[in-house]
Amino acid sequence: PRGRVGRVRDTHRTMSVATESPRPPVAAPDGAPARLLFRCQACAAILDVTTGSDGDGGAGAGGHGGQGSSQGAGVDESWILPEGARGAKPGVVAASPSGAPAPRSSSRANVANMAESFVVLPSSVSRVPRDVAGHGIDAQCAAMAKVFDMAGDESKIDLPMCLECAASLREELELRIKETKSECETYAKCLEELGVAEGVAEGVADASSTATGGGGAFTRGEKEEAETRKLEAELRAELEKADELREELDELRRERLELEAEAADLDARESAYWDDFNDFKLALERHVDERDSLVVSVEQTGRQLERLKRTNVFNDAFHVWFDGPFGTVNGFRLGRLSNVAVEWDEINAAWGMACLLLSTMANAVKLEFSRYTLKPMGSFSKVLDAKGNAYELYGPVNILSSHKYDRAMAGFLQCLDEFGAFANDRDVRNGVNPPFELPY
Repeated sequence: PRGRVGRVRDTHRTMSVATESPRPPVAAPDGAPARLLFRCQACAAILDVTTGSDGDGGAGAGGHGGQGSSQGAGVDESWILPEGARGAKPGVVAASPSGAPAPRSSSRANVANMAESFVVLPSSVSRVPRDVAGHGIDAQCAAMAKVFDMAGDESKIDLPMCLECAASLREELELRIKETKSECETYAKCLEELGVAEGVAEGVADASSTATGGGGAFTRGEKEEAETRKLEAELRAELEKADELREELDELRRERLELEAEAADLDARESAYWDDFNDFKLALERHVDERDSLVVSVEQTGRQLERLKRTNVFNDAFHVWFDGPFGTVNGFRLGRLSNVAVEWDEINAAWGMACLLLSTMANAVKLEFSRYTLKPMGSFSKVLDAKGNAYELYGPVNILSSHKYDRAMAGFLQCLDEFGAFANDRDVRNGVNPPFELPY
């Protein structure tokens, strides 16, 4: 079975052990004898504590310090007792000499003797289960673990230990004993020297008092009474001084409390000030951001407004230009010559664009023509007179229908003249110089 694994730590001259509770034994393979194995609590090496072990039962166990050396010593070799205690009490198992074989006896008898050789105190705390009973390997493991627990509680050292760790611990304890003895001798010498010095001082004091008493000035009682009064006066003075110091201390404490309260108030005010300052900074930053955003928006809107002001929708929708001797509206030539034959479809489209442009501008300025009314209808636009007669502003025309086409062109020119007169009057009223005038 696996024993308790731990390590011995030396902290301020005290041996402390970190332990784990022992686990139940592991069943041996078929045909193999059951062995009782524990781990050394210092180096974790495996110890064979099987009763009657001849020392070679630990084959295959972990070595001391990781070197692979087998630990087959019996349980009696893992105990450390002072030299004077060996064989002093009956029933206590003493450490066997190095290399001496453990006594061979029945396992039950040895376990019983070992368990009966300890006295369990009420303060002892067992770290093994108490419900294991019987005479098998489990009972032996529980008994050995209980023995190790009781011995460890009394010695303050976790057991069992291998021979190497036990030897190291013994050397360390012997070194501490030597150091302690040396310190005791030093203290004894110091005490002797101090006693001699005190004796000399008392002898000098007795001699001086005897000389004074022989003179007859003061008796010993009077001298002691004077010294007592002097000491009482000094005591009263010291008590008064202590009272004054106590009052001064109370005053300083009150001042300290007042200063602490004032400091706390100042801290609170400072914290409130910084909170307000941070809030103000945040509000200022938000205001600056909003202002910058508005300024940028106003600038962009102004630029867009200027661009829109410079934009003429009529120029984009109705591009009026010329092509040689012909005037054009959106690229359509308006008119024809004897040497340049222009198709009537192109002329009709130009008349439609011109009629739509003039009608749109009149509606934009809310102008109503007096004699004629324009009816923009694309390539088949018409002009109506005051009586409601319609004249076609498109071709082709012949000798019979040319008078209607002429009346339609005359009506269009009359409307154009009225729009020019309206624009001129408006510029004159608004003080525009020079006022609007038709180019032809």
